[in-house]
Amino acid sequence: MSFIKRVIGGASQELNIAALQGAAAAAGAAQAAAAPVTASPSTVFVELGEASQQAAISRNGVQIPVVSLNPATLGTVLGGTQKVPAKVVSQSIQPGVSVAKGASVDLVLSQASSLHVSVLQNPFQPLATQTLDNVYKSIVRDNTAVQSVLARNVSAAALSEQDQATLTTALGNADVAVTSDPGHTIDSAFSTLQAAFTFGT
Repeated sequence: MSFIKRVIGGASQELNIAALQGAAAAAGAAQAAAAPVTASPSTVFVELGEASQQAAISRNGVQIPVVSLNPATLGTVLGGTQKVPAKVVSQSIQPGVSVAKGASVDLVLSQASSLHVSVLQNPFQPLATQTLDNVYKSIVRDNTAVQSVLARNVSAAALSEQDQATLTTALGNADVAVTSDPGHTIDSAFSTLQAAFTFGT
């Protein structure tokens, strides 16, 4: 696993209202003199501050510098390597909690291929020794019905009988059965497949 710290940067910007109003008036006059256009109106975003907001990323309290690389050489080197996707597995603040600008957030990342089902709080025991990535590829990735069930429900308690049957059938096709035994229930199965859907690549 890797560990990084992200600092949400931010500084208030003061706008010269008079200057903006003058520019707007001049723009309005120029527009009135121009020929009419038929294009639909659209929103244009303009950066008014002296500098755009940027994130400062550090490792072990030391800011990570920007490294200049040779694009041609880098492309040649990376062309022969395998992509290693990393997922955020935890953070130092609770999900959904807002933080002020300048606050530090610690993130822990890991490869889905190194996370086993057994790391979950409610693992489906027949799949405990498999990685979340393997479960995703063998049960979730190519099954749109399973994906639909996972996308529409936030917990096993919300599953309809048809949804439960969809997951039970998919697991049966993978030679694992859903039963009433602890660790073999539809609740454990849903939690495991949901995690695989999140972390699988």
